[in-house]
Amino acid sequence: MLVDLLAGQVQVSFDGLPASLEYVTAGKLRALAVTTAARSEVVPDIPTLGEFVPGYEASQWYGVSAPKNTPSQVVDKLNNEINAGLRDPGLKARFAELGCTVLPGSPTDFGKLIADETAKWAKVVKFAGLKAD
Repeated sequence: MLVDLLAGQVQVSFDGLPASLEYVTAGKLRALAVTTAARSEVVPDIPTLGEFVPGYEASQWYGVSAPKNTPSQVVDKLNNEINAGLRDPGLKARFAELGCTVLPGSPTDFGKLIADETAKWAKVVKFAGLKAD
């Protein structure tokens, strides 16, 4: 999609900041807005879409998961090591350069995020009357 956008084959897109930031800061793409609730610290001059469409917020997020029956000791060990990595100043700085916000937390925190996002987008799907084909 970015290749087609840069080549002028498509006129507009919704893309994650980490993938498009380099092109925006180089002046190859013009960012109209970010879809997060707050402006990005990396490109604070770009408004949020919520400034034009009140209440609009859509964030891209990533997480690590394990199969349902993974022993809790393994989950806890992975969670502790991942959180330690996310606290590393170098890694944290690199994520910030890419326009990412790091959200370390517990497996329970991540489960709540997934549940909240699922409920939020379920309302959108229902309101729009969307159906799976």
